[in-house]
Amino acid sequence: PVLNKPFTNRTKVIAIRQRPPGNEANVLSYEAYHELNIKAKNNLDLISGKKFTKEDVITLQDPENEAHCKLRDIQNFSHINKQREENTRQQATGSSNVKHSVTASRIMEKLDREKRKRERAAEDQAKKLLKTNNDCDKSDDKKEQIKIYTDELLTSVNLTSGKASGSLTSTAMKITSENKARLATEEEIITSQCEQLKSLKKKGVVRMFTNKGAMDIELHCDIVPRTAMNFLLLAEKGEYDGSKFHRSIPNFMIQGGKKPGVKGNDGGSSIWGKPFADEFDDRLTHTGGGILSMANSGPGTNGRQFFITYKSCAHLNRKHSVFGKIVGGMEIVQRLQNVPTDKETDRPLETVKIESMEILENPVKEALDMERERIQKKKEEKRQLDRVRKTSALGSSSSSGRQGLPSKPGGALPAQKAVEEDTNGSASSPIVIGKYLKTKKKESKKRKKKSENGGDVPSDDAGAGESVVVSRLPPPPKKTTFGDFSGW
Repeated sequence: PVLNKPFTNRTKVIAIRQRPPGNEANVLSYEAYHELNIKAKNNLDLISGKKFTKEDVITLQDPENEAHCKLRDIQNFSHINKQREENTRQQATGSSNVKHSVTASRIMEKLDREKRKRERAAEDQAKKLLKTNNDCDKSDDKKEQIKIYTDELLTSVNLTSGKASGSLTSTAMKITSENKARLATEEEIITSQCEQLKSLKKKGVVRMFTNKGAMDIELHCDIVPRTAMNFLLLAEKGEYDGSKFHRSIPNFMIQGGKKPGVKGNDGGSSIWGKPFADEFDDRLTHTGGGILSMANSGPGTNGRQFFITYKSCAHLNRKHSVFGKIVGGMEIVQRLQNVPTDKETDRPLETVKIESMEILENPVKEALDMERERIQKKKEEKRQLDRVRKTSALGSSSSSGRQGLPSKPGGALPAQKAVEEDTNGSASSPIVIGKYLKTKKKESKKRKKKSENGGDVPSDDAGAGESVVVSRLPPPPKKTTFGDFSGW
């Protein structure tokens, strides 16, 4: 729209976000932006004339950027990759129509073993997320497979596996006619647990013992559940025991939580083995001393390290996640600030470390127990629903014997019992085959009685003043046979 040149597959295309409103953008070539904005040092949109910054420039197409081209390739889309993996698994199990050679079959079997190994690892992770400390003593847990589906979570997102639609359009997939919820990922399970913890609206309390004294910490589990859960679970496992405060800046903060024995910048990961996203809330700010906040190296890089403020640090708001505060032992914080430090590295010259942690209030354990019980109850409801659906399809009532057969010799069949219950006015009888057979049997008896009384004679339930209409057509033959065409 600026240089009047057509866009091709080799044109670098950008979009400039319009603020306000922020959800619209003007699309133009990078050449126009480079010549008329960057070189001219002009920060006005070439179409609308509004001011913009570098953060408002969005790259839509860049042929020279290989990573960007891969993102635009449809073969790298998430649903295509899942479909490809599913096809590979179906081929390996021999459920597809594709025949492989001996070498190819061995390769597919190896890939299938690796896939099953990854699935078992995911199941073990789900098992860890749902079991309590008492479950660790049970040997049966190792044999039990725990699978959590998306419709069983607190968020209740109905995400299907896509097998029904895939089998409809692909001949290589196994035919599936029922849409079932897919297995929940680890992130979705953690999100559901955090929602459960947030709904409890309870605070956590931890007593931190240092070599300078003890401090009582209140954790905001009801506002920032993921960050508080990470801290409480690490403290419960004793991960902070023996950890040193390796950085202290007077009138600012003291940082600790690094895993003991780890050298370098890697201070250890979170309780889930990977970084997690920030949690910000306007009710939690770096106001005053004794505020606990997460240390990070950028957005979404929270691990296990934290810091305690000596004074207000308003410039850290919405950059570091506040998850607690000191409610007892502020004099210990003052002692930590008085420890001399190295001017170059800010490392305390004296050893300042966490000796142990005592959990006084732990709403995380309660939330995990509630979430596990809720998921098990949801699974039981699904099993009962499947059982009712199967019994309805097979035509067996709850009073019948095993597998829909009569429990006693000479007992009525399920369909017959259902008919009797329906005629007696039972509202809870299931929909079964042969429900109206008894009604038809009664009608046939009435017809037989009519014929015995002389053909078209009015029955007992006919009115006294009603007349019987006699057909003028001859009666139909009693028996019809197929012969040759000699009589034509």
